[in-house]
Amino acid sequence: MDLGFGSSNQILGNQASASILAATQAQEAAIQSEISKYDALLDANDTDLEKLRERRLAQMKSNAEQRTRWLQNGHGTYDDLASGQHGGDVARAFFDAAKKSNRLVVHFHRPTTRSCDAFHRALADLAPKHPETRFLKLNVEGCDDVREGGSGAGAKYLVEKLG
Repeated sequence: MDLGFGSSNQILGNQASASILAATQAQEAAIQSEISKYDALLDANDTDLEKLRERRLAQMKSNAEQRTRWLQNGHGTYDDLASGQHGGDVARAFFDAAKKSNRLVVHFHRPTTRSCDAFHRALADLAPKHPETRFLKLNVEGCDDVREGGSGAGAKYLVEKLG
């Protein structure tokens, strides 16, 4: 590939064309691999196709059952966690929710903070799109532990326990 600017640019041009050629060949090999998989599938007999259908059906059933379990555990919604309760009760409700879910998003908020409203809207929009994750909000002013003097001590307990 002659760029017309001398030998140093010629070397650069050759290196660029070699790397473009290598990337193109890698893409072509990947496409050929996919085409050969589909060709093998078309050439397969009915028992192979039936096995493939059975595996896919079992996978779809398992995914549907998992989604049902998630929805039964409160996934797919943005819920308020035990607002207005004693700090220990909020902690218990929090840890119970955490035990039921592999993925958990908790927004520790104060109603007096304006930026929390935008965050609530964002999480409420995300929750239905991600049923594999449970979305909760926890009012830190509403879970004060009276034994420790109020002012968010229940939330402080949760944060300390979570590390």
